[in-house]
This record gives sequence, structure tokens and C-alpha cells, in this order.
Amino acid sequence: MIGFIKVKAKELLLNNTLKLFFVSFTSFILKLISVVSVILATHFSLVSDFLQTLVRDYNSLLVYFIYSLIVVITYLILFLFISGLRLGENAIYNMQSKGNNAKFRYLFIFLRPSQSFRALYLYFRLYNLKLLCFLFFHLPPFFCIGLALFLYFNSNIYTVVFYTLIFGAVILLSISRFFYNCTISRYSYASYYLCTDLKITVSDAILKSTENCDGFIKDNALLKSSLSLWLLSCIFIFPLFYVIPFIKLTKAKFITFTDSLRKSLPQNTSYPIIYNEKSNRIY
Repeated sequence: MIGFIKVKAKELLLNNTLKLFFVSFTSFILKLISVVSVILATHFSLVSDFLQTLVRDYNSLLVYFIYSLIVVITYLILFLFISGLRLGENAIYNMQSKGNNAKFRYLFIFLRPSQSFRALYLYFRLYNLKLLCFLFFHLPPFFCIGLALFLYFNSNIYTVVFYTLIFGAVILLSISRFFYNCTISRYSYASYYLCTDLKITVSDAILKSTENCDGFIKDNALLKSSLSLWLLSCIFIFPLFYVIPFIKLTKAKFITFTDSLRKSLPQNTSYPIIYNEKSNRIY
């Protein structure tokens, strides 16, 4: 399946490379400028003479409270702007993965307040879920590595025992990393459903993602691993303006392709499912 997805992505990328790169580049630059601007504005306003004058002439606690409130609102607007741009970029790649000609203006379609709040809430939920999964899968191997280092420096254990413990911890970390990638891949469809259905709630989008991703978890994890090699290759072989659109379009094509396969099943069919690459069918 992975090879088929990459071939289809390359076909869709033909004659659209510069357009999609311009979309990703514009999104990145706008987000970078907004973040840097807000950080600099916060810093210079905090050390400005105007704020110090207000603190000296009025109640300092009240001034700092109002200032903190303004900063919180500013950063909230910043996160809304970034989330809306990110979801708009995903929408363009999703449309392109279906063979549709996505227009550049769709990058800003989710900057409306109602849609940007949905986008922010989605990414906030996904971030918390991924953080919990990261801690669940990575704390045990990190604990083992820390324990091995503690025993080596404080208990004078043999070097061969130390290296054995470290090797076992690294193996455990590799296994944990694989299962972590498989777990978080279950949430990768959520942004797709949110930008294709403007009425779906964030909770329903995440739930639908976990349901429809089952059966393709291994393929999704392997696809992301293979695409990381593409990202490294852009340093020496392929230019960045080709690799970035290819990676994002391949991920979008995987989602749209597997989602279309899911829809071809009867409504009462649930996971696990089996995909047959030769017949291009699932059972």
C-alpha cells in the first residue's frame, strides 16, 4: 500500500509542486512572523517606560493584572491564527489528494472565529493526547536508562553489566517508540474530518479518526517512518521545495485513500480489517 500511495502522490504532485510549496512556505512564514512579532511586542512592552510609569503612578497589582490579561488575549489570538492556518493548509492538501484543484485562498478559510476556535480546540486535544501517549510509552525506558546510569556511577557495577542494561533500555525505547507512533497515528485523520465537514464536532472528529484508522495503523506508522528518510534526503539529493509538498501530499493521500476504502465497506463493518493490495479491496 505504501508504494501505491507514494506513486499516486507523485502523480498528483506533477505540475503542482511550486503551488503547494508556496502554500506551505506562506503558511510557515506567516506563522513565524506572527510568533516573533508577539514575542517581541511582549518583551518590549514589559520593559517599556510607559508600563513602568503606569506601575509607579497607579496600583501596580492592577496594572500587571490588566497587562497579563492583554498578553493572554494576544497569545490566544496568536494560537487561533496559527491553528486556522494549519487547518487551512491541511484542507488544501486534502483537496489536492482527491485530484481537485485547491485554490490558494483556502489557506485562510479557517481564520474565521468560529472555525479557528474549532481548529485550536482540535490541536489542543491532540497535543494532550499525544503528550499522554508519549509519557506512557517513554517513561519506562527513560527510567531504565536513568537507573542504569545511577547504578553505574553510585554502585560500581561492572561495565559489561552497565552496557547490557543500556542496550536493553535502548531496545525497550525502540519498541516503545514504535508503539507510540502506532498509537498517535490513530488521531491523524481528525484534522481531515474537521476540514471536510464544517459541522462535525472536535470530539466526533477524533472518535471517527480512531475508528477509521484501525486496520491501517501499521501502514500509517511505516509510511511516516519512510517519509522521514525523504526529509533527510532533501539536504543532499532532492530540493526542499519538492520534498515538503511530497511528504504532506503523501500523508493526505494516505488518509483520503484509506478513508475511501473504509466507506466502501458495509456500515455495520468494524475493525479489524484486511487490505489486499493486489485486488485493491478490504475485507
